[in-house]
Amino acid sequence: MTEEQTYLFDLQGYVVLRGVVPKHVIAACNNALDRFENMPPETFPPPLCLGTQKTDQELYISNILEADPAFVPLIDLPEVLPVIARVTGGPYRLNHTYTIYRWGGGYTGLHQHGTPIIPTCQYHCRNGEMVSTLTKVVFPMLDCDVEDGCFAVIPGAHKSNYLKPWGNHPDENPPLTPIPAEAGDAIIFTEALTHGSTVNTSHRPRRTLYYCYSIGFMRDWGGQGLHFSERVMDGLSEAQRDIIRLK
Repeated sequence: MTEEQTYLFDLQGYVVLRGVVPKHVIAACNNALDRFENMPPETFPPPLCLGTQKTDQELYISNILEADPAFVPLIDLPEVLPVIARVTGGPYRLNHTYTIYRWGGGYTGLHQHGTPIIPTCQYHCRNGEMVSTLTKVVFPMLDCDVEDGCFAVIPGAHKSNYLKPWGNHPDENPPLTPIPAEAGDAIIFTEALTHGSTVNTSHRPRRTLYYCYSIGFMRDWGGQGLHFSERVMDGLSEAQRDIIRLK
């Protein structure tokens, strides 16, 4: 992690790595995502499951790593892991994965913050050591601009000392900053950062994968059936399995 990336992550709560996912990995992931876009959720192979109820605007699938071997290379990208290691401040693990498909009119409302403290996602920095207890990597599978409903944040809100004075809709928050990104880019942010998306006004599809790394002793994130099966663990390299195991 460069000096500039370290400064920016601490300052604004995120960094963007450009072009770190090979094109053949993007193509393979999109081929896999094609299969699930119109598949009835009740026929998803377990442990895939809906993270939220499917609507005309959004499809949220938990445990997407389990869907296809195409998603495995994203576990340990060499450009990404040094950032995760640096901002976690100690042992880390891949805690959970999911994907969100987004269509016209859809958006993610703003959520998370620095105050009040959330037990499972906190950020602080002391004596030059950052600790982000949950850090997410956003992998756009399609180019995503502002009008496509791109990822968006309130920079610095991971260190806020006061409650956000606006609602959760993107249009209600003046300091909201869109982060357009192309397929192959990676946006890495601390979950404590206030984040969401812009509204998809283009009606072009948005596809995003999320790989979520926690401090090493945090168990699999609950609430959405998130976990790793023995089947998927058996298909990983020893180094990849070690990234998932509790530390």
